[in-house]
Amino acid sequence: MIYCYRLSPNNGHYYARMKIDIILTPRLLPLRLEDTICVVIDVLRATTTVITALANGVREVNPFLTAVEARRVAESADNIPFLLGGERKGLRIPGFHLGNSPSEYLDSGQISGRAIYFSTTNGTPALRRAFQSSNRPVYLGALVNLSAVSLAIVQAATKNALRSIFLVCAGRHGRPSLEDLYCAGLIAQSLWSKFTESEISPELSDTTVLAIEYAKTNRDKPLTVLTESEHGQYLQEIGFTADLEFASQIDKYDIVPYFDGKRIIISPE
Repeated sequence: MIYCYRLSPNNGHYYARMKIDIILTPRLLPLRLEDTICVVIDVLRATTTVITALANGVREVNPFLTAVEARRVAESADNIPFLLGGERKGLRIPGFHLGNSPSEYLDSGQISGRAIYFSTTNGTPALRRAFQSSNRPVYLGALVNLSAVSLAIVQAATKNALRSIFLVCAGRHGRPSLEDLYCAGLIAQSLWSKFTESEISPELSDTTVLAIEYAKTNRDKPLTVLTESEHGQYLQEIGFTADLEFASQIDKYDIVPYFDGKRIIISPE
């Protein structure tokens, strides 16, 4: 990749021209990334659920690859009230307090001030992989915080003069998912608009261009996209139709969580 340098008229600093790339599945992430910010997207449902939990008073969310690890670490934590949350095959893990449905994290009286030890099939592995590759905080994106996360990415990328922005779709069982691609396309479109307003023209990968075109075509049909997606159809079959309606709400929340390698908290910026 060739990086072109240009002078930003706003602050007098030189920045490498940024590239916006959409990664269809975490398996496609390079092992090592330099000067790159990652955003993990799992619309159905992990990032939607984590955003909802933090918006309703959860202290932090700790993501784990396995349910066994989540339970072990939670039980060894000293004086920190906690709840176990997560799913396998879309259903609550046996013995866990909560599943992966965002509606379960709306009761502030139950969850406020607590740490959630969280393990899901696709979302938590994606977060771990993105942090391992980039070695910098990983943002969480979904339709429910689309505008907020887009603005946070632009601010972080320009502040740190980063070379690349990777929108990482969690996908499903190692395969791409329509709902994550759709959300990534909307975020990429928002990023492009915000950068060009500052006279910065980021480079777009072919995947990003295709995702933006799909997102433009279906901008006003988020629920239809989720309903027609493979994962959306599965969730409807097992009784979670309401989760699709919840996850389709664009800009419901104005918060931006990030994963620092240990826990997910709300970004202070």
